[in-house]
Parts: sequence; C-alpha cells; structure tokens
Amino acid sequence: MKLRGNVFLISFALVIGQIFMNTSPANSVEFGQDATGDPNAVHIQGNTSGFLYSERIIFTAAHVLNQLRIQPNGDTDGFVYAPGLADKSNAKRYKIIKAFIPKTFISPTNNPPQPLDDFAIIVLNEDLPLKTKVVIATEQQMIRFAQEKVKVQMIGYGLQSGSQRNDPQEIKRAPYKLESYLYSPEMMQSFYTVSSKPPLWSKIEWGAIHTQATGSICNADSGSGFFVQENDIRYYVGTAGNGLGISNCQADGSVRMDPAGGMSWFPAPFKFLDLLKAAETFVVEEKQKELKKAEEERIAAELKAARELKAKQEAEAASELKAKQEAEAKAAAELKAKQEAEAKAAAELKAKQEAEAKVKAAALKKTTITCIKSKLMKKVTAVNPVCPKGYKKK
Repeated sequence: MKLRGNVFLISFALVIGQIFMNTSPANSVEFGQDATGDPNAVHIQGNTSGFLYSERIIFTAAHVLNQLRIQPNGDTDGFVYAPGLADKSNAKRYKIIKAFIPKTFISPTNNPPQPLDDFAIIVLNEDLPLKTKVVIATEQQMIRFAQEKVKVQMIGYGLQSGSQRNDPQEIKRAPYKLESYLYSPEMMQSFYTVSSKPPLWSKIEWGAIHTQATGSICNADSGSGFFVQENDIRYYVGTAGNGLGISNCQADGSVRMDPAGGMSWFPAPFKFLDLLKAAETFVVEEKQKELKKAEEERIAAELKAARELKAKQEAEAASELKAKQEAEAKAAAELKAKQEAEAKAAAELKAKQEAEAKVKAAALKKTTITCIKSKLMKKVTAVNPVCPKGYKKK
C-alpha cells in the first residue's frame, strides 16, 4: 500500500490494468503489514481479492466479476483459495458456482466512470474453514465507527510494490493489511471538494482514509473487505474497489487529498441484505440438493452393494451346487467303477472257485475196483481205491 504523488488521480481497483480518464488500477496493500494466515482474506482467481463471510459465501467487488467474465446471477467456472494462504502453488481450489451482483451496479469502466454499488457475492461449491464470526455492520454501527474514529482494517492480495506489477508469481503473494478510519458520506464530501476538478461520481458513498504510513490499496486489492474488529467479531463495513489520491504502487499521476492523503470509497454493505439473503437461500438450497444427492447416492450404493452381495451369494451357491453335483457324480462314478470292479473280481473269483471245485471234484471222484484173494472177490469203492491186505486187484 502506498500514498504519494502530485497530480490528481482517480484510481479504480481494477483487476486488469486498464486506464480510463487518467485512472489506474487501485488494488493492493502497499506498505502494509504481512497478514499471512488471516481467516477471511481470500485470493480469487485472476489475481484479485475477496472476504470470507461464511463457509460458502465470499464478498468481493462487482467489477472483479466483470473482469473475470462472471455474469451477474449466472453460473461460472471461477475458483478461490482457502483464506490467508501465501503460497498457493499446490493449494486446493474451491469452485465458484454462483455470483450475485446488485441490479444497481454501475461499472467503473463506464465512460464517464460513475461506479455505483460496486459489491458482489460469490458462492462456493463446498465449505471453506470459517474461524472468525463476521457480521455486516448496521448503519448505526457504521456511524458510530466513523464518529469514534474506530480503526478499520483491510486485508488484500494486491501488489506491495510497483516492481510486482509484472510479477508472474502472484500465486505466491501473501495477503497484506492496512489500517485506516471509516468516513461517512458527509465526511467524504469534504475530500471530494478539494480536487481541482469536480467529482465525476453522482453519489457519495462511505469511505476510508489512509496514508503511506498505514498502507495504500493497489492492484489486486479489489474485493478485499474493510472491517472493524471488536472482541471476536469482525464487522464488515465495505468492499475495496475505488480510490482517490492514491499513488497506486508507484504509478504516476496522483495528488495528496488533504489532510490525510488517499481514500477508498465503497457502498455500505447493509444496503445489500436482500442480495445476501438470496445468496444464503441459494446456499441452503444447494446444501439440500447435496444432502438429497448424497442420500440418493447412499441408497444407490446400498442397492448396488445388495445386488453385488446377492449376485456373489448366488454365484457362490451355484458354484457350491456345481461342485457338490460334480463331487456326487464323481463319487457315483467311482462307486460304479468300484462295484463293477468288485463284480468282476467276484465273477473271476467264482470262476476260479468253480474251476478249482471242478478240478477238485474231478480229483475227488470215486472209482470201484475188484479185489480177489483165492476164490474170494471183493469190490472196493473210493477216491483212490486200494485192495485190502492179502487181496489183489483183479
């Protein structure tokens, strides 16, 4: 962040370095304090900044979305990183699925430039870690902050010096913080009138006055959040977008806006509560869709698992049945073979026995012989008949 110069400059916090009517990008914290690890500062795709409001909602500047070609209330393929990261080389990207821009928004790129309601809300497809409670400051609170000169902080991912203007390593750039004071529209009027030229803006908005000592906005700070920290709550008071009298990181053509130096101005966020409500409703609907989808996927997964289990059980049962049938068939075949072998053996044994019996029977067949002794005659019948002693076979 930086404050310097001797020529009038109207500096817009544009993401891409375009110059309109002596304007130049006003987007990062030069001469600020390193704020690595901040729970709300978010680096948005395209080298710009945002402020994490809730797990899925980020506040930024509407002209940032224009530069990224993200259409109002339209779908997008943009992304952001988790808050507070310095090196995002391998960091997870969170997809932007919706953008909300006020219908009253007038881009600072118009000619003549009359930026109005330069505020936008982007919604993510999943939760970011939210460590700090954020509340949109009411009009009464903003008036009190201005009257009591309460310190206002802004943390952005913009340039810290002019040498970074063409630095391709913005992916490794840390967030930086500036401190300033909140000014009401009435208080801002006094700073507009010191310009040698009449202001081009048709509506005076809220602002923050800051000096080189406390940091200045520069390129890529667009979309950063101005907030007041009280206890553990951050009260959101504005979005970095446009500036006057800011040297813009060593860019030529600026004047000091007495007495404090440079200023940033922004619409009061409490004007956009309806837009926030629409974004929050969208988040609720998306989460309901996600829950429904998750439930459908769970049921589908359970049904698939049940089908696969049933198919597995049926396959196992069929395999077991087949194995059983094959085993039974094998056993039956083996039994049949055994029975046939036994029958054959029995037949062979029987034949052998019959043959042996036949032989034996033949061997045991009785014959009759006639034996004589003198005039005596005697018949002897036996297997091997032998004449008695004293007899002779006739």
